[in-house]
Amino acid sequence: MPAIIRITLLAVELFQGCSKIYSRYLSIFSLELMIMKIFIFISLYLSASFLQAQDVMEFTAIEKSSYAAISKRVLNVAYDRLGIEMVAVDLPAERAIYGANAGEADGELYRIKNIHLKYKNLIMVPVPIGMMEGIAITTQKDLSIDTWEELSPHRTCIRNGVKFAEAGTREFDVITVNSNKQLFGMLGKNRCDVIIIARITSIPLVSDFIKKENGQTYQSTLQTYPLFHYLHKKNADLVPKLVKVLTEMEEEGLIEEIRSQYIAEISKAK
Repeated sequence: MPAIIRITLLAVELFQGCSKIYSRYLSIFSLELMIMKIFIFISLYLSASFLQAQDVMEFTAIEKSSYAAISKRVLNVAYDRLGIEMVAVDLPAERAIYGANAGEADGELYRIKNIHLKYKNLIMVPVPIGMMEGIAITTQKDLSIDTWEELSPHRTCIRNGVKFAEAGTREFDVITVNSNKQLFGMLGKNRCDVIIIARITSIPLVSDFIKKENGQTYQSTLQTYPLFHYLHKKNADLVPKLVKVLTEMEEEGLIEEIRSQYIAEISKAK
């Protein structure tokens, strides 16, 4: 029987008992007892409501992101060890971070380091839950891109809301699209010389692109980033608990094992 129903039945029983005591004796003791029981009922009800609210936590996540998929697996284990159910809500990248910062969710599934310096309501849990390689992809064999600065003279496309790409290209003009599918569409139509994307996310997309375009792609790593889980400040009390659990998982090699298993799965599928 759900806790809230049990508490409601208890309340009925308490009030019935209190009514009988009051009608029979009309004593100060009986009134005090009735008040005490009412107080206990209210306390139990509020405690149950609080626990129910804490037992399920909701986090925003970047939709159609391989790193979100890996982070879900890692954090499902972490929160399960804390006795908390975790759910992720997939959203466009920009909408996800704004929603988390506004407190519409309990936090953001993952982002690069120090995003909380801009989004002040978020707290970074300082244990990496993954690693991301930002890469440049082109169809031009003779186009070598090894640094962000080397992108400057070229038509470069990035996805809106992907913070590492926005930060790396902030010094020059870029073309912004709203999905990874659009990124590869722009590359295939020769509207971009280079697209910027995360390596693991690119694995199935590059495979599909090569089949569709009957061509080849060339890629290079621009930068590598550790990824972190972010909590909204209303959940600040959970930070030390998550640090302990995630550190244990890191020492067990479990975080790297989850990442490697996911990469093997998507590589085999293609």
